[in-house]
Amino acid sequence: MEDHELNRLLNRLIEGTISEQDFQRVQQLMREDPKVRAEYYDLLGVDMMLHERYEVPDYISVHAKTADDHWVVARSHRKLYIRAAWAAAIMLLLSLGAFFLIDRNSTDATLASSVDSSYTINGEAKPASALNKDELLEVKSGVVQLAIGPYVEACVEGPAKVKLLAHKGKLELQEGSIFLQISPGGRGFEVHTPAGIIRNIGTKFGVLALADGSVQTHVTSGIVEIERKPGEARQRVTAGNGATWTTTGPIKTHRNAAERFVQTLPWDEVLFQDDFSEGHGSPLKDKVADVGGPWKVESELNPTTLTNGKLDTSTGWRTLTAKFREEQSSSSRRVYMTTFSTHVPENIWDKGAYLDAAERITFNIKGNGHLFSMVARKSRGHHWQLKNEKDGVHSIGTRISALQPHMVTVTYDTGSGEVKLYEGTGTGGLYLDGFKVEAGKTLDSLTLSNDEGGDLSIDDLTVKVATYSQNGDHLKRD
Repeated sequence: MEDHELNRLLNRLIEGTISEQDFQRVQQLMREDPKVRAEYYDLLGVDMMLHERYEVPDYISVHAKTADDHWVVARSHRKLYIRAAWAAAIMLLLSLGAFFLIDRNSTDATLASSVDSSYTINGEAKPASALNKDELLEVKSGVVQLAIGPYVEACVEGPAKVKLLAHKGKLELQEGSIFLQISPGGRGFEVHTPAGIIRNIGTKFGVLALADGSVQTHVTSGIVEIERKPGEARQRVTAGNGATWTTTGPIKTHRNAAERFVQTLPWDEVLFQDDFSEGHGSPLKDKVADVGGPWKVESELNPTTLTNGKLDTSTGWRTLTAKFREEQSSSSRRVYMTTFSTHVPENIWDKGAYLDAAERITFNIKGNGHLFSMVARKSRGHHWQLKNEKDGVHSIGTRISALQPHMVTVTYDTGSGEVKLYEGTGTGGLYLDGFKVEAGKTLDSLTLSNDEGGDLSIDDLTVKVATYSQNGDHLKRD
């Protein structure tokens, strides 16, 4: 991407005028390139500095229109529509050399999320680039990273609930875990919890608010100060140590376990992708995917060919395997995310005649064996259901038909063994179903199969993996 284009996107992100499509592009760039993140924080720092120094008083409202893509030029070229009574205030800004018009409703915290995240702001699930004062962020899964001004960076791991209590300097952790990295300019930043306040004295630390009302803090550098209630003696926790407490009783100190906190956004990579864009009638056998290995035909009644840009299993039973690209890392916690769309198969007319018809997508373990499957059977109206391939246990099931147009996402978390099914192109969609299977397994392929008259028509098949960097296991939350 050209520098001027990147600059334009970053400035629109900071101003809060970025489109949803550009927001997704910027999130991906910041996940992949540390230089982009550094430039973003530089621009954000300048914006916050100017906002703090030259904030327009509440009784002045300046409306402007950007005339150029560059951040400084954009603000210096904005047309001014003002009343005569505002002239003195504008002249004061100009005399200080600040030919910048600052929006007094600027973003309190910018937001970025992991590819496997699911979250709401004030109960509304939608892509967001900012969190403002008094807004409640509920992270249901994955990680959300907040940049609170130029000095504070926070990683919130789901499930968790967080609220900004002030435009800067105060955050409330209602439940769950958060890890904060605070530079010297953020000294005094406060984390409010159900069991009191944790005050930063220049540090990096994690906070965990548990369901039983207890709170933990784990300090990796610097010092934090615990204040349970006004008037009570404060207790300091230094680097390398941790503490656990409730609203009453002693504050227990112990060694820190900060390595178990997610301290940065997980990085993601595409393991498999195929949009089946080859010509109608192209054979699937040995076809090379857009990303990943060639398709392997395990068995088929008739030759498997592509149908109008889709993989359609009509005209006979078959078993087809998609091999994933080798992962760059497999030692840490990972979340696999598979997305695909289903369509009405060519042979939809005969489905009423086959009482045992079924469609399956099976996820395979590296080395050998099957971990779990998505299964749609005639006996359940061809609605998707999850199956544990180790013990044969099925999930409750969904009302989403494998024979109708739908976009579906399924995830597997190696840390917890949780499998979750969503409607839509990601984990931000409607949650449909879920259960637990064996944790810690590496997936290396998936297999599509149909039998007894079942058929599956899919396209836009993508498999991603998000790799987490924390060294330890998940923090115990109960």
